[in-house]
Amino acid sequence: MTPWLHRTFAILLLLSLAVFSAAAQDTTEDLTGQPILLQGQLVDISGAPIAGALIELWQADINGNYDHPNDAASSELLPDFQYFGTTLTDEGGYYAFLTVKPAAYESRPPHLHYKVKIDGQTALTSQWYFEEDRTDTESDGAFADGGDTLFLVDAGETILNDVTARIVTGTIVLNSSLTVEVPLTVTASQTEGPYYPVVDFSASDNSLTSTAADDAPVLPVLSQPFTLINLNTATAEQILTIPGTGNRMVREFEEYRPYISIAQFRREIGKYVDEATIAGYEQYVYVPVDFNASDAATLAQIPGLDETAAEQLITQRPFADQTAFLTAVSAIAPDVDAAYAVNFLIGE
Repeated sequence: MTPWLHRTFAILLLLSLAVFSAAAQDTTEDLTGQPILLQGQLVDISGAPIAGALIELWQADINGNYDHPNDAASSELLPDFQYFGTTLTDEGGYYAFLTVKPAAYESRPPHLHYKVKIDGQTALTSQWYFEEDRTDTESDGAFADGGDTLFLVDAGETILNDVTARIVTGTIVLNSSLTVEVPLTVTASQTEGPYYPVVDFSASDNSLTSTAADDAPVLPVLSQPFTLINLNTATAEQILTIPGTGNRMVREFEEYRPYISIAQFRREIGKYVDEATIAGYEQYVYVPVDFNASDAATLAQIPGLDETAAEQLITQRPFADQTAFLTAVSAIAPDVDAAYAVNFLIGE
């Protein structure tokens, strides 16, 4: 072999190895797309949560392909994407899925199909759409007059499995025979579409970004972590983490337990510090709320609930349980995060 041919052969061999190496790397990378944590709550028109309902989710992948034998591109399915999933709503009516934003399917904007089933019967078939695609969505024939009930709301980001996931939320409101003064807007129904899974996927989990059989359940993420200190159970070490306290204030905090109202806390601790200091303390502490006994100021510790709304709640007492109370809160102050508010309540 001449030196020129030898060099040419060596170059071709190196190029072949490089292509092979790149192909090998491609087989191990995540092909699903950027993770999305889809979460929300299932409620009736009064705002009461619906527990134990089955939610089925199915969608196209990042290439716009469905896992369905009638999809022309079914031979191009991704090996690491599950395409559909199921979950049950928890006691608070909350649900979650870990998935990805699909590509547009033909002329349709990106969308996520879902069904809600209660006791084996379909209660709603609908679709979720993304706010950034609103212009295309509203001109989509299948969208019809679905309105805002079908758009997901961005809620920041979270870390799941060491990967940053975008959080999108959607409340699902089912029609009911209830008569309420200010009913919530019922989620619009949508077409099932041609790619409702023809296989039994009832055993699928709610992590679509993995095809493993042993995935940990995907759980909803609270809009904000609950870090306030319970004035009736806080340890000395916890109290000392509050700016402006010291060993003397630890003794004073503990002396007046149990606190039954935030007014009591202000009055007793006000013997030792000024109003501004007390207001500073209240950024870190709370008095546990008895929803059938606490005064308006104590109820108003719940973010999004002011004393006017709290007075309205007081006129509706007694509440049968926490669920009934939180349902009334949702009707009076829709901005209150029920999953966060429950942290303030005395356990049943």
